[in-house]
Amino acid sequence: MHPARDAQRTAPAPEKVAAVAESKPTALQAEQAADAYAVEQAVQQLWANRFAQGAGVSPQEGPGALGANPEPAPEIGGWETEGSDASVLKQTKQTNCGAAVAVMLGNDLGTGKTQSVSDTQKMDALESRFTDGKGTSPHELSNMLANQGLKVTQTSAGLDKDSLDATLARGGKAAVMVDSCLVDPTTKEGETGLAHWVSVEGKDDQGRYLLKDPSTGTRIPVDAQRLADSMEISWAKHKGGGMMLVESANGIGEPQAAAESGQKVASMGNTDGVGSRAQANFGRESS
Repeated sequence: MHPARDAQRTAPAPEKVAAVAESKPTALQAEQAADAYAVEQAVQQLWANRFAQGAGVSPQEGPGALGANPEPAPEIGGWETEGSDASVLKQTKQTNCGAAVAVMLGNDLGTGKTQSVSDTQKMDALESRFTDGKGTSPHELSNMLANQGLKVTQTSAGLDKDSLDATLARGGKAAVMVDSCLVDPTTKEGETGLAHWVSVEGKDDQGRYLLKDPSTGTRIPVDAQRLADSMEISWAKHKGGGMMLVESANGIGEPQAAAESGQKVASMGNTDGVGSRAQANFGRESS
């Protein structure tokens, strides 16, 4: 169970994107709001248990448990990465991880490689056109993706492993809002971070998901349980999170792709994804 899904924010001005259907909270969502505090406490305990120094993962432990024998989560401070990768676009501001993810996915699956401007210019243009400069909501990110020749095919407030695996198998990818504790190497035991966008590009030979993290410019392998937990923590702490599956728009125009994609993202809430707390990471060095 997740905290209440906040009503989706008002769509951007018509000159920016096509109008999309707006969602209002249901009676069930209103009822869930009363349990938000209890859920937050449960997830705080989950975080403490899951990511404490040396802690392992139990398949029965906490909400969102996945699989029979998930791999142990790395120790705090023991972040495993595959190092810097030229395909991982590093965000240039505290707040533009969403634009960085949109540009990366556009370069991989959409029209990004046909655009004659730099990746930094693309990020700046997307942030300026679709956001208020304070972060990127799921709705805003879906509009950015449409601009980059992509469409959102499915969304979920938590990890839908089967759907994610099927999308990756046919060449699609995902944009995921997590708590930045998942990827921020400065996180200390028991801490949570900020709502943050990363992309999922595939899986490694150990079955772990490969994330592209714009806050550090690295690829990071994580197991399914840890990825699911980070979405749960994002909901408990930031009232939004989850995943959107992304594929090529295949010639569908931007207004239609924006309208169709925008109708799918209400389940992820209306939280702005930003970055990690390691602000020293951000600079203007991206190409």
